[in-house]
Amino acid sequence: MKKVIFFMIDSLMPHVLDECIEKHLVPGLKFLIERGMYWDQCTTVFPTMTATVDCSLITGEYADIHKIPALIWYNPEEKRLVNYINGMLPVAKMGLYTCAHDVICSLNESHLSKNVQTIYEDLEKLGRTSGSINLIAHRSSQKYPVRLPFLLKLGTMFRPFEEVSGPDVFTLGRVAQSKLDPPLPWSWDETLIGHYGINDHFATRVLCHLIRHQLLPDFTMVYMPDNDHKVHRKPKEACRILRKVDDKIQKILNMFSSWEEAIEKHVFILTGDHGQTLIGQAKNHNIDLDDHLKGLKIADYAGTVKESDDLVIANNERMTNIYPLKPHVDTEVIYRLQQDPRIDLIAYKANEWVEVRSGEKRESIRFRPEGNSTDLYGRTWTLEGNADILDLDLATNGNSNKISFGDYPDVLSRLYGALFSQTCPIISCTAKPGYDFKSAYAPTHLGGGSHGSLHLTDSTVPLIIAGAGQEKPFKNPRLVDLKGYILGLLT
Repeated sequence: MKKVIFFMIDSLMPHVLDECIEKHLVPGLKFLIERGMYWDQCTTVFPTMTATVDCSLITGEYADIHKIPALIWYNPEEKRLVNYINGMLPVAKMGLYTCAHDVICSLNESHLSKNVQTIYEDLEKLGRTSGSINLIAHRSSQKYPVRLPFLLKLGTMFRPFEEVSGPDVFTLGRVAQSKLDPPLPWSWDETLIGHYGINDHFATRVLCHLIRHQLLPDFTMVYMPDNDHKVHRKPKEACRILRKVDDKIQKILNMFSSWEEAIEKHVFILTGDHGQTLIGQAKNHNIDLDDHLKGLKIADYAGTVKESDDLVIANNERMTNIYPLKPHVDTEVIYRLQQDPRIDLIAYKANEWVEVRSGEKRESIRFRPEGNSTDLYGRTWTLEGNADILDLDLATNGNSNKISFGDYPDVLSRLYGALFSQTCPIISCTAKPGYDFKSAYAPTHLGGGSHGSLHLTDSTVPLIIAGAGQEKPFKNPRLVDLKGYILGLLT
């Protein structure tokens, strides 16, 4: 049985990878593609934000099952926003301790549904070992203490953190780690400059250390965030940025006597969590939600929601969840959003249905699971209304329809999963390509890259599998399918 090494490269995009290969910039990735299997269109989940994607990856489920709605979301039980660390200004507004505790502890220990099993928990039941290097979703049975560096302790006012769960080999930068024997030597990448170990250099050092000392578990998941951070700022330099990622892949392959030996002894899986869309430079490429919702009482970004508040805005860059808190607020919000042609889709729950409108078309479409229309993944649906809104192609065969997806891959399962991840009312809106949502304290990306929406530019990532043979296990791969595939490799 081969050990499996899984790389999650944040914001890895098919068109950038293809251009880099054509220009001979990424020999490591090119080698794995040529010696393995490659899909240039693997569908991620919605919203296309790291927290929800990672939880779908390790559970094999959409958000309606694993219950992590977004990177930023409203918790009605606690009457507050949850922010898993996105943007310096909102973190400063909410307080470093609150955000850090949510992402380090609460995400895995209380927010992630106890009704699903993570890949680490399943592998433990199979008698297999596993590792997580720097992914924020890592729930397993073992417990590790949180040890914040001094400046983070100071920023969180020395408030205590409970232990966090993780697999046999576990790192969350310097914040929480399993013990290694021999220990990992110290390096600059563990300092404040290196985000205390949440960087590609640290992740590569840990993986190389495990390989060098024969400590590698049966399955190891490695998160590489640098590509995302840099492409957000300089999307036109995406090829140069991905070349730096490839340098790390080469360093790992060089741990073996040859690259061929690496894939003879191990299965390498590489993918991304989402793509990015280039945002225009002009100010009108920011869709100002505070302006659209003027006159309604928007809850303050930090603190507890008040009785006088009409709604909560949970801005996730190119998608936003708006939570109406009072009767009839939802109708007013939907009406106002629909007047803006920069807004792509506006979706909300109507009993067991999902209803979707757009900023351009006056009609709507609604859908629910089970019915006489079957998508390419074999899931059946009932649809009513204008299918063009979701760019669906319905091929009629007798009394049934075959659903094909266009600009919004796997949109029915992904959108249903997001809206039914919570029981409270939610209005989910997405921006058209080139546009970003703006609201109080939320980061914006004029002239840069952004993501979050249902559109294929945000939703499609490459998938590379090397060392597992040449017979493709998927025709139309999705990230939610990878957990079952990996368990099959290790059973």
